[in-house]
Amino acid sequence: MTQPDLSGLQIEESSIRVKTTFDAQKTKRYLRSYIFDDIEEGTHVAALIYTPRTTDAFLSGTTTQRAYNLMKKYVDDPVKQYDIISLMPDLLVSEDLPFAQASFDDINYQFVEQTLQQIRAKNGVVLCGWGSPGRLMHHLPAYEELFNEYADILYCSGITSKGEPNHLRLTVDDSPMITYRDMQQKAKKLRRK
Repeated sequence: MTQPDLSGLQIEESSIRVKTTFDAQKTKRYLRSYIFDDIEEGTHVAALIYTPRTTDAFLSGTTTQRAYNLMKKYVDDPVKQYDIISLMPDLLVSEDLPFAQASFDDINYQFVEQTLQQIRAKNGVVLCGWGSPGRLMHHLPAYEELFNEYADILYCSGITSKGEPNHLRLTVDDSPMITYRDMQQKAKKLRRK
């Protein structure tokens, strides 16, 4: 068997820097940022989830990457930074804990607000994907006001039967992007039934 000619191939290297902000005890994760160092100028996008997992790795086929691939289709510039932010920052070991622990966190709120400001400034988008458990935090007045203020950059890939944005794990590369305002209208119709 003859070896193929590889002389015409090019190797392109890129790096993704990961920055994570925890509390001192590492029980809360406020922000995880993926910064694409090979992009000099670009936009900023984020996925807004209910609660972080210890494994939001940016690997091929993961929920994190599928959400990123979908958002890339809705921005004009290359993505320089991709953030994962949560409504509730507690790192959980059990799926039952979100309901038992749901409480407003002032520090986390600041991270969510700052991230939304930065994304709007860079003409980016935010994919909301907290699923039904997110209703515990999403409907607090502070978050409702904040999301209404930034509705122009908020999207989801569908809505749950309870009127919340679909969980990110249901997002695929060709999911439709529904505006936050459309999601609110659909949620009102669901509540009337």
